[in-house]
Amino acid sequence: MKLTASAALSQEQKRQAKELASLCRSHDGSSLSFPLEDGEFFVLICEENVLACALGFCRMEPHLLEVSAFTRPEFRRQGLFSRALACGESYFPDDDFSFVSDGKCPAAAFVLRKLNARLWYREHMMRLDFAGWQPPVCLLPPAFSMEETEDGFTAWIGGKEAGVCFVSPMSGVSYFYGFKIYTPFRGKGYGKAFFLQVLKRLREESPAVLLQVSGDNAVALRLYEKTGFRITETLSYYLY
Repeated sequence: MKLTASAALSQEQKRQAKELASLCRSHDGSSLSFPLEDGEFFVLICEENVLACALGFCRMEPHLLEVSAFTRPEFRRQGLFSRALACGESYFPDDDFSFVSDGKCPAAAFVLRKLNARLWYREHMMRLDFAGWQPPVCLLPPAFSMEETEDGFTAWIGGKEAGVCFVSPMSGVSYFYGFKIYTPFRGKGYGKAFFLQVLKRLREESPAVLLQVSGDNAVALRLYEKTGFRITETLSYYLY
């Protein structure tokens, strides 16, 4: 066994980690990815000249790191993940770790139970396909206008900025994020009107739109479902 810990990956190590993540996704039916570019620390374990286990650490908060982990199926249940994690803990002794799961890998579920990791929160990925979509009826509030910006949209009410949202391309569709209505304009229907106008504009440019919403945000989740979005994936975040 050869264990390597470093703050950056070589091109060859990136290739091997990408191949490992792809193999695990295919085997488990998962969609999780490995932080090849934005990871700040990595632990790799090679067995028989093959990358058998890879951990990537991304800083989320001052004392919290998100850990992405992949172990080649034929090397699971051999303690490689435990060794890699122990190595990471030795470099970050004062930090907590967060693991994300899409619920599709039994091996990941086993590891989380073994670690006694605590469920932190859930996040839903939602999708709206525009083919055949009928926007809900919503009258535009008086003095409402919308401006398209370089990376999203801005809502205006009577010449005052009322809210913003951002849009970026993702896998051939639009990814909607950063939706915000400012406090003086909340509870008056402006948010729903703004959201629907953005969707109507995106329908002209993209076949579908994706967004993520916290499982705790019941108001937003209800709005998205009523608009026609459906949950395509749920990610669960665990603290260790």
